[in-house]
Amino acid sequence: MSQESIRVKEAVALGKRRFFEQHPQLLAEADAAADQEAAIRDSGLADLREVARYRVIASFAKGHNQDSFAMLLELGTDSPEQFQQLIAAQNTHIKKSIGM
Repeated sequence: MSQESIRVKEAVALGKRRFFEQHPQLLAEADAAADQEAAIRDSGLADLREVARYRVIASFAKGHNQDSFAMLLELGTDSPEQFQQLIAAQNTHIKKSIGM
């Protein structure tokens, strides 16, 4: 994994943490949904919580006409410059992965 990919991954994780700090009620909703699904499906709770959390984030972003990845990346960076650098790094990674 390249340094840029690692930085993007770290920024998205930080963005997710900051998102739920700003919206604790959405975290509670996601965790409650995962708890219920885990009881029904007898599945791993941690994985279901992660999926439920991303669903909440995606729904929130869509409701605000935003891309969820870009929203988390923006929340996970400390400056517009850092955000632009990571967007550029992600775009370069995507281009390389499709042979451009």
